[in-house]
Amino acid sequence: MQMQGLSSGGSPKMLMGYLMHHPSEYTRGCAALALGQVKERRALKPLLQSLDDASSWVRGWSAYALGQLQEPNTLSALCNTLGDDDSWVRQQAADALMCFDSRLADNALVQSLKWGNATAKAWSLHVIAGRGQPDLALDVVPILEDEGRSVRLSAVRALYRLGQAAAIAPVSMFLHDSDEHLRGAAAYALGALGDHDSVSSLSLALTDTKAWVRRNAAWSLLELGEALSLVASMAKDEDAGVRLFAATARERLRNLQIENMVADSSGDHIAGLFPKDQAV
Repeated sequence: MQMQGLSSGGSPKMLMGYLMHHPSEYTRGCAALALGQVKERRALKPLLQSLDDASSWVRGWSAYALGQLQEPNTLSALCNTLGDDDSWVRQQAADALMCFDSRLADNALVQSLKWGNATAKAWSLHVIAGRGQPDLALDVVPILEDEGRSVRLSAVRALYRLGQAAAIAPVSMFLHDSDEHLRGAAAYALGALGDHDSVSSLSLALTDTKAWVRRNAAWSLLELGEALSLVASMAKDEDAGVRLFAATARERLRNLQIENMVADSSGDHIAGLFPKDQAV
């Protein structure tokens, strides 16, 4: 039974029968996909049950279908599916939650940060950031203290994507973390959040032993338009990314110098058009 045939020709009752009882995982998955495409609300219960199917193919298409139905009472199950062992299934659940119209989805995602496993929490943070509700930043900040490294890293990334100034102080603490990825994420976040008060800390991060941290610190300083001379001095760094940002900083400094020269010469030219006591 081909996927196109299932999605175009099967009755909802037949499709639900395939989803619940067909021995082929491929057919069960295709049935779930088809039920989502036709937004068959009577399939809600079998689709929820199929999130526990042994086949990732079936679980993924069931998550997709539930996203199409957008029933609030499926939110908890979809959040739980963010902790699935299969990355494709997690992505399907994330996509389903990402397009959920109701703010109830935000509430469910925040709740999942309290009880989900590390994988589910990290993916919940990814979805929260993608849904783009800045007020959720205050719910994400406490997750910076989670025991899971991947969760803390996802929280830092979510906070700079949400763009709330309240995240600056807690994120900046990770510039001194023992984990290079957290230091690098924090360095990037401070530039993305537009924190000009972090220039001295970012300048210090340019001396970090890890290229990932130096690269993100250089990017942030460029983003902020600060310490350009210092970034330009990194031209011989061992990391190609840092050297690229150093070249960008040198180019910006040259452009600024040219702009200043043009401004000065224009002023002199205008002043020369008038007698001394009438110059502007």
